[in-house]
Amino acid sequence: MTKRAYLKTDDRRRQLLDAAARLFVRDGYAGLTMVAVAAEAGVSRRLVYDHFADLASLYAAFFDDRAARYLAVIGVAVDAADDTASVFPAAFTQLLAMPADDQRAIRVLIADPGLPDLDPVRERFRRHVEEQWLGRIPAIEGDQARAVLWTLVAGLFGLADLVSRGEVSKEVALTIATNLVTSLPASMRDSHLIPAH
Repeated sequence: MTKRAYLKTDDRRRQLLDAAARLFVRDGYAGLTMVAVAAEAGVSRRLVYDHFADLASLYAAFFDDRAARYLAVIGVAVDAADDTASVFPAAFTQLLAMPADDQRAIRVLIADPGLPDLDPVRERFRRHVEEQWLGRIPAIEGDQARAVLWTLVAGLFGLADLVSRGEVSKEVALTIATNLVTSLPASMRDSHLIPAH
């Protein structure tokens, strides 16, 4: 048996999360098991358990890692945008630049496919997105603003998926995304569903 190279704790954890990412790409959520991660990383199952107490903590760490990558990339776009009108296109452009497999992991968090192990990660992700974006949807508040926000987020990820599959060009997707982001909140404000202030 080949002796395993010593890695610092953070480096070993990164190795295990990278192995989990490769499994997720190949086999989806069901492919993330302790045994599979150990085999993919070329380490013992015991070592995986040294870093992740159980399968739920492995899931949480993997999806937290992917959410953090997404939020960091989008945060750069938000910080760089000059005004509210340019922030959504800038963020969508960054989303399109993300690897399709990272987008896929985030879609699992957005879609809530009934995976209770992901509920804590999903709640943290939702809270962060809402803190960053709810104030940017003008003249809509409360539950309606949340509904508009998550409709936009789901739609933008759907467009990004079409781009990654080659069904729509980035330019067309950006035009659709910009129109969606500007027209949906406006149509909600203009409808009788939202009371006038």
